[in-house]
Amino acid sequence: ERDVYLPAGADWYDYWTGQKVAGGQTIRVHAPIDTIPLFVRAGSIIPMGAPIQSTATPQAINAVKVYPGRDADFTLYDDDGVTNAYEKGANEKGGGKSVKLHWDDKAGKLTASGDKTLSAQALAAVQVIK
Repeated sequence: ERDVYLPAGADWYDYWTGQKVAGGQTIRVHAPIDTIPLFVRAGSIIPMGAPIQSTATPQAINAVKVYPGRDADFTLYDDDGVTNAYEKGANEKGGGKSVKLHWDDKAGKLTASGDKTLSAQALAAVQVIK
């Protein structure tokens, strides 16, 4: 077991169990050697990539996890895995595309906008952790 401090000002979610925990406290968590304690701040969006064998292989987004509790924004860049072209922005020659994800906590809705699209599989696999 390990002691883990969760900063004040937000709730936190145990990544592995989805359990919501109040911030501003130290908690004792189970920590087997093969599973590190991992907590996600409420109001976070985490795109999940499909497993790949090499960074040279394009990685598809196969799910999006949303941790509610406040509004959230996330920009996902289309990265070629080799260059820094994404730094040029989507509108520059050689730049990558991006999609902006926005979580409206009050409405309980995730929206996507931008010049990159998420696959139907990723949009269908949006998980709101509760």
